[in-house]
Amino acid sequence: MKLEQTQAQQGFRKNNGENADNAACKTLKESLGKSLFVGALYFMGISLVYAIVALLAHLGDAQENILILTLIVAGIGAGLFQQIWFNYQPVILRLSYFRRYMAFNGCLFPMLVVLALIGGWLPNILEAWISFVGTYLVILLVMTLLFNQRFKHANAQYQEAFKKYQASRRA
Repeated sequence: MKLEQTQAQQGFRKNNGENADNAACKTLKESLGKSLFVGALYFMGISLVYAIVALLAHLGDAQENILILTLIVAGIGAGLFQQIWFNYQPVILRLSYFRRYMAFNGCLFPMLVVLALIGGWLPNILEAWISFVGTYLVILLVMTLLFNQRFKHANAQYQEAFKKYQASRRA
């Protein structure tokens, strides 16, 4: 009886130690990810304050300050559009992923064009704007292909797991 209790306690300690090690690794990864995110937020906040103060106080080149502000607005806008179209709200869930992806890009691209005009991201020549649109479309195409490949791979894994589950239920 005493031997069984000792073995059970050792097994409990061993399992808890393994779980604690896994939790520590997960916590370390999460901590690093959160640290990078918070650092990026601080940088963006400081840059935003600097650009607004510099613009209002007429410090430095006004065009550079407007450029900084438009880049920050582009980052915030992209994050907001991402939350709107990919946060899986009940109304949005009715749309297919492809439609949500296209709607996201349909919102993001015009915003980027307007901010590029305001911020002076590009010179006022047609070739620069053609390059801007072309680059955006190439990035859109590559991202679409990569996401489709990843989703097909995940779908194949899910189908395989489902077949194994069905086979185990029949047996």
